[in-house]
Amino acid sequence: MYDDIATMARYVTPRGGPRTGTVADLAHPVVVVGAAMPVGELEVLFRAPEVRCVAVQEEDGPRTGVVSRAGLATALTGRLGYGRAVLERKPTGSVTHWSPLVVRPGTPVAEVATLAMARGDQHRYEDVLVAGSSWASASTSDVMRSLVASLAERTTHDPATRLATRGATWQALAHRCSMVGASGTRVVLVLLDVQGMAHVNAAHGERTGDAVLAEVAARLTAALPRGCEAGRVDGDRFAVLATLPAMDDVQAAASAESLRRHLVAGAQGAVRCAPGLVVALHSSVVWSVAAGASAEDLIHEGERRLVLGARPAGLAAS
Repeated sequence: MYDDIATMARYVTPRGGPRTGTVADLAHPVVVVGAAMPVGELEVLFRAPEVRCVAVQEEDGPRTGVVSRAGLATALTGRLGYGRAVLERKPTGSVTHWSPLVVRPGTPVAEVATLAMARGDQHRYEDVLVAGSSWASASTSDVMRSLVASLAERTTHDPATRLATRGATWQALAHRCSMVGASGTRVVLVLLDVQGMAHVNAAHGERTGDAVLAEVAARLTAALPRGCEAGRVDGDRFAVLATLPAMDDVQAAASAESLRRHLVAGAQGAVRCAPGLVVALHSSVVWSVAAGASAEDLIHEGERRLVLGARPAGLAAS
């Protein structure tokens, strides 16, 4: 009956976000031209809207520069409006910025962002050239967006398991509870505690312990029905949030318990990262009444039942 959860997916947008990596993840192929090309021909290249910049190479020299769309427009306008007439037949090298920011494909996005912001005002927002087997470029705006997204993700996602943090999980629970009302929906909270982690850390080291938790998190994520969310809410404790459609108390109890069993079956068992270790989970499940839900009450009762090992039971909202 855990499939009932999937019917609520349209009410809840799964959380998550982009993850930053290297500049290669943001780079796109760039047109490369010779420095001797007439500026008039260069202007034709920029008529294609997808061309943001052009890499320029000296025919007999080692330098590689860049011409941005904005930079070319400024040059063609000129101080007195005669730039186009003056420059049309001149070589592209005359309007090229010969000291662009050039990085390797494996350069971390955070490092590229720092280097980009260290440039002078005139060139700070130019595209970054990426030197590899072929030239590419990444826009500074894409670099900064990726960096901001990465910083935001670090505050809401646990780096070891990639699941939502405790704060983000309880905030998501409060959001679900706030949406319960006349619709008759119910919020379900499943808590899963990995047993014996202190022994694993002592016997095999914390690195192995972290790997075990990461594998459990991956299994839990794979077992999530559509519309559910998972988070790491303590060192070895996970939480799963779900919203049930309108149903009576008996159906709600059966659906919540079925979800708990499904998650436990999917997450526990032998772990690949530590042969010989078998993950066992202690779990509890609570759910709200149809008329309303309190995140604090659900958390308190869920944790109480997890500690006491009580049989699953519904939680009436206060």
